[in-house]
Amino acid sequence: MRVAIMQPTWLPWMGYFDLIDQVDQFVFLDTVQFSKQSWHCRNRIKTSQGSKWISLPVSARFSEGTSLDTAIVHPERRMRKFAKTLQQEYASAQAFDREFPALAKHLSSISDSACLADVNIAFIHFAMERLGITTETVRAQSLPKFDGRVMRLIEICRLYGADTYVSAPGSADYIGLDGIKRFEEAGIDVVFQRYDHPIYPQCGSGFLGFMSIVDLLLNAGEQAGAILRSGHRDPIPAREFFSVSRSESGGRENNYGAA
Repeated sequence: MRVAIMQPTWLPWMGYFDLIDQVDQFVFLDTVQFSKQSWHCRNRIKTSQGSKWISLPVSARFSEGTSLDTAIVHPERRMRKFAKTLQQEYASAQAFDREFPALAKHLSSISDSACLADVNIAFIHFAMERLGITTETVRAQSLPKFDGRVMRLIEICRLYGADTYVSAPGSADYIGLDGIKRFEEAGIDVVFQRYDHPIYPQCGSGFLGFMSIVDLLLNAGEQAGAILRSGHRDPIPAREFFSVSRSESGGRENNYGAA
């Protein structure tokens, strides 16, 4: 039984979906503190001028300790502008006519004063369906409360009878070697995801990697799932991961959010 646990981010990149695709149970860690100017509420798309940040407006009534499942978004005007930007920048994309109507409909369905975690998770589920990913998901808020950042991960794994915890490379510092030892003591193997970003046909000139999954969907359509999976590599055992440099591991610390 393989489990992965990640914060729900806004319009994640391909590697986030590869992580979901390779486990039996994926847990959205939606109880962590919201961070402004983070992947929680922004991501990038390709435009004629290069990459562009697309942000989800979060309520100004932000206070220290606001979590992803209590932060509130106010998206109406911004989502209309976002949809217009997508229409302008991706009109020549190979799968635009097939994918844009469903994407625009989803974006327009985001209600004012919605919970940030709800919004992010709803989009991730939308993209999973388009990509053909059927992994079971659950929200941490629906699980028993566990204390301690590493012990929380371990206890969630125990809850699902996991023998392997698959971690994003960006969570290595969060877990640390001491955390790896705690996993081992609990009888749970830790491996780190390894993902080689595929190059696929994009509209416009050149290729920009590490964009939101929106870019892949609009450019590749029905082929998006196969392209996504072409970048999958066998994960690296934790001890081996910590013995080599991050660049050699094939992981990136951006566009995930830590566990």
